Amino acid sequence: MDESRVLTLVKELVATNSENPQGITEEVATVLRDHMESHGIACTPVGLTERPNLIFSSHDGQTGDILMHGHIDTVPIGLPESWSHDPFSSEIVDGLLYGRGSCDMKGPVAALAETLILYTEERHTKPLVVLATSDEETGCHGAEVVAKSGKLDGIKFGVCAEPTNLQVLVGEKGIFWSKIVATGKSAHGSRPEEGLNAIQACMDAIRLITEEPFPFEADELLGTPTMNVGVIEGGMKVNIVPDTCEAQLDMRLVKGQDPDALLKAMNARLESAGLSDRVQAEYIHGKPAVLTPVDSEIVTLARTVVERVTGKSPTLSTATYGTDCSVLQPDVGILNVICGPGSIEQAHQPDEFIFLDELYQSVDVYLEIARNFSN
Repeated sequence: MDESRVLTLVKELVATNSENPQGITEEVATVLRDHMESHGIACTPVGLTERPNLIFSSHDGQTGDILMHGHIDTVPIGLPESWSHDPFSSEIVDGLLYGRGSCDMKGPVAALAETLILYTEERHTKPLVVLATSDEETGCHGAEVVAKSGKLDGIKFGVCAEPTNLQVLVGEKGIFWSKIVATGKSAHGSRPEEGLNAIQACMDAIRLITEEPFPFEADELLGTPTMNVGVIEGGMKVNIVPDTCEAQLDMRLVKGQDPDALLKAMNARLESAGLSDRVQAEYIHGKPAVLTPVDSEIVTLARTVVERVTGKSPTLSTATYGTDCSVLQPDVGILNVICGPGSIEQAHQPDEFIFLDELYQSVDVYLEIARNFSN
């Protein structure tokens, strides 16, 4: 492995702004594409020019049994003054590289790029494919475009390089974002009896929906579902009875739950309580929970390789956050593990960083996994 080559690419990726929103990833994709093509690895772009998804193969566009993937967009930096390190400078202090996307997930993408370069140089008989997606941070839309293209059809297994400190995750909770929309009738605040308070109706609906869990299947790895009221907006002035109110809910799903069924169940509760004439639950975004069998080939191999490279036996768990696996697994049929350098606790935070030793170590993990599939 060429550590300086990995470090150079990480720095160039981090220095290239790809905050989402806006989600324009054309420049950072060019950095990655130019790097790979300079080492003789061709690129197949899929999707919009300003939000490209890049497919690289060790065998000129061919696909095999294994895909390794990550995304090149990042969340916004937030308030610049909340950072003590320039979010785009890739400053290195005590073995930590700081910057937006350093662990989520431009660092891991650089590790995948190095893995593919080394694998290609070794001239294996079976292809290794690496995918870099755009628009993951706002709903995995890039992965959806790639899945629909059919260019990954037939690939059996995947390694998602999201930061896990090189632990092996075998699935993730699903996502269901919904909004509770309440309407009422405005009136003067001194005569509330003449109006219908939409905020109160929305609060009643939220209480009704959140006070009891919706049915689910118990699973030791995925755990239990969660719900968070993330946004609530309503009213114009303190002395006016509000005629509109909207709340947004974030639910993380487990086995036995899906967004369509949950939306129906939410509205059924509102109807039973006599609220449906003024309040409705509406769909915003959803992805199913995914879980790879613990006895599958990719899980067994990933655990063995991580222990061999790191000297530590990984414990199996699942992610509470969403990844492109939520698309590639159900839509393409790729069984994934999630395993990458860096800590998810650093993702989306000021002074985001990645351990360089762990970054370099991840290349050894990915390359060994790829070699096993070639053999």
